[in-house]
Amino acid sequence: MQNWVGADAVTDPDAVRLRVADLKAGYGQRLVVDGVSFTVAAGRMTALIGPNGSGKSTLLATMARLLQPMGGTVLLDGRAVHGQPTRALARELGILPQSPLVPEGLTAYELVSRGRHPHQGFLSQWSDKDAAAVETAMGLTGTSDFAGTPVAALSGGQRQRCWIAMAMAQETSVILLDEPTTFLDLRYQVEVLDLLARLAHAHGRTVVVVLHDLNMAVAYADTVLCLKDGRVRAVAGEGRSLSAADVADIFGLEVEAVPHPRTGKPVFVPLGPSGGGQR
Repeated sequence: MQNWVGADAVTDPDAVRLRVADLKAGYGQRLVVDGVSFTVAAGRMTALIGPNGSGKSTLLATMARLLQPMGGTVLLDGRAVHGQPTRALARELGILPQSPLVPEGLTAYELVSRGRHPHQGFLSQWSDKDAAAVETAMGLTGTSDFAGTPVAALSGGQRQRCWIAMAMAQETSVILLDEPTTFLDLRYQVEVLDLLARLAHAHGRTVVVVLHDLNMAVAYADTVLCLKDGRVRAVAGEGRSLSAADVADIFGLEVEAVPHPRTGKPVFVPLGPSGGGQR
C-alpha cells in the first residue's frame, strides 16, 4: 500500500487529536453554536450533520480558525488552534471549504501543488520533497491521470478529488471538509466518501466532515455528531446507533430504521412529515 508522506506523524489510533470544549460561535452578536463539546481521535472520521441552520458549517469554520470563538476552546494536540501561528497551524490542519473557487486555467497538478504553500518560505524554491508530496497525494486520490487537464474541464467528482489531493499535499494529519459531496451525483458522492474513509482508516488521517445526507454519514463515519439549534442533540458511534426517535427529534421527520444488508448499520427511510406515508 502506498504511504502518504508524513503518515506516521501520529501512531496512537486512540490519541485525541481534536478537543472542542464548550464552544460558542457565531456572527456579530448572533450566537449560532452554543456550548458544543466533543473529541476526535486520530485516524477516525467524524461527520457533522443536522438541518439547515443547525450550526454545522459555523462549528467547522471555528474549528479551522476561520472564525473566532465567542467562548470555549478548540484544541489540536492539546494546543489552542486560535493561539497558534497561521503557517505552523497550516502544517497540521487542512481545511476544504464549501464550493471553493478555482483560478481560471489552473490544471489539476497546479491546483494540488498549492497545498505546498505552508511548507515554503519567502525565498523557498520548489523542491523534490514538494514534488513527492504532490505525486503521493495525486496517486492516493486517483487524480494523476488527469494532472495536466484544466480543473474547469473535469467532472464534479474529479474536481472534488483534486481539492482533497490539495489538502493532502499540505501534509496535514487533520483535514476538515465542509460538504464535499454537495451537488455531486450519487456515484461521485460514494467515490469521495470512500476516499475520505480510506484516508482515515488506512492512512491515519483524522477527518471531520460536514454532510447533509444522513444515511451517507451513518454509513461512512466512525462518529456522527448531530446538531440542532447550535447544540449537540445526539451522538452515534462506539456502540451507539442513531434511532428513528433521534432522527425525528433532529430533523422533524418520521422515519423507519432498517438494517443495511451488508453492514447492519441503520438506514433511515422517510415516512413523510407526519409519519403517514405508505409503507
